[in-house]
Amino acid sequence: MSNTIQKTAVAAAITLTSATSFAGELGSLTSEVKINDYEKGLTKTEVTIGKGSYKLSDDYSFLFDVDKDFIKNEGEARKEGWDTKFAVAQGISPLGSFDALMNYIFYYDASWQASNGSDSSDTKKYVLQPYFSKDIILGGKDFSFGIELWAQLGNNNDESLKNKSGFETNFYLFGDLSEHWNLELAWYNFNYYHDPADEYQYQIGTEDYLTYSLPLADNVSFNVETMLYADHLPERDLTTADVHIQPQLEFKKQVNDNFSWHAGVTYEVLSWNYTDAKGTAKDRNAFDNNEFEAYLGFTIK
Repeated sequence: MSNTIQKTAVAAAITLTSATSFAGELGSLTSEVKINDYEKGLTKTEVTIGKGSYKLSDDYSFLFDVDKDFIKNEGEARKEGWDTKFAVAQGISPLGSFDALMNYIFYYDASWQASNGSDSSDTKKYVLQPYFSKDIILGGKDFSFGIELWAQLGNNNDESLKNKSGFETNFYLFGDLSEHWNLELAWYNFNYYHDPADEYQYQIGTEDYLTYSLPLADNVSFNVETMLYADHLPERDLTTADVHIQPQLEFKKQVNDNFSWHAGVTYEVLSWNYTDAKGTAKDRNAFDNNEFEAYLGFTIK
């Protein structure tokens, strides 16, 4: 493991320990093991060591998400990695009719060959994220509408923070359409530095989910997730799209007021990825990559 990874792991442990020293309370803690098995020989095992929140005071909360990845791909060396997120969420004064929250976030991602630690890479991002939300009614249904601003400094492999710096504006709308149907919509656009030139590039996109949930028996439910993701970079004349339909069988057991465990399996019956990149050797490319997923975990509240 590289020195950078070791230092980050130690820093993460100190941060978590420091957070629990406050006279606050645990909001939630989830630990989980998830295995994603793709059609073309790629298998990713993700161990969520801890994901949740800790209330520091009435106005501040500490948020964390620490994942360890194990990646196996046919014909390639096995890789390991970290995906981490640490944040402080601060409640601030409402802006008009909107509730307001300020998030201070640090992301750290890393990967390396499992056998000898070579071929290592890492990414760091420091994010300031104001979020404004309000409850609205559409078609007689209750929805939540949100506006997210995002300012970021970041780098790859300790290069200049300028390499992944920029800002975003995102819009969200989510709520229940009926007893069994839920809708989540996201629209975003952002400008980032074009690596390596110090120029901005503009991108627009959307990520939308339509979810169906049907209880089958005590603690068991059948769910179907339909997802659409698409974005466009005018500077590169690049368009990408991703669509999947993913049924899921899930089990949840509430052991007591503070502890529950869950397990589930899913399979993408439809998985379609599309790229349109003009001026490249392959202007258009579409492929499918059906994915099987199984997971097991517990939650403390």
